[in-house]
Amino acid sequence: MKLSPEMIREQRFKVKLSGFDKNEVIAFLMDMAEDMEMLIEENAMLKSEVETVRRRQKDLEDLFLSVKQFSDEKMKRVDLDASAILADAEKKASDIRLLANQKLVEAEQKAQELHTQVTLKAREVLREAERSKIEIERGLADLKNKRTALFTELKAILDSYQAWIRDQGNVG
Repeated sequence: MKLSPEMIREQRFKVKLSGFDKNEVIAFLMDMAEDMEMLIEENAMLKSEVETVRRRQKDLEDLFLSVKQFSDEKMKRVDLDASAILADAEKKASDIRLLANQKLVEAEQKAQELHTQVTLKAREVLREAERSKIEIERGLADLKNKRTALFTELKAILDSYQAWIRDQGNVG
């Protein structure tokens, strides 16, 4: 049976000749009910905070996935651009080869330059994506650390309340 603050307040005991003082028992039950209500409220608040942290963590994970997807799409576009540029350069080189050998050398140099630029650009985009990933992972690690600290603090509070309740039981 789960106890509630109301159940504690409404609990009554039979009176016997050598029994406990009725007013003290009722006062104790009222104090317990109030403490229990405070614990219930605090527990609800902490659950809400944990849920907020979880939502933030989910948002960061979603953001990380979006950034990764954006990075992947950017890499695909860069590859497609590089392929298109390279194909265009090769076609031009082939056309130019028919016209003159001298123009062929110039076209190959231009294709190589374009390939180098595309490769440099691809590396730059990849580095930027890695930096973003590291920042997101740091943020996620910070959130995890905060969540762990929150759970540790909650456990310490609950442990102290349990110890207090045990002490109160030992006093009576």
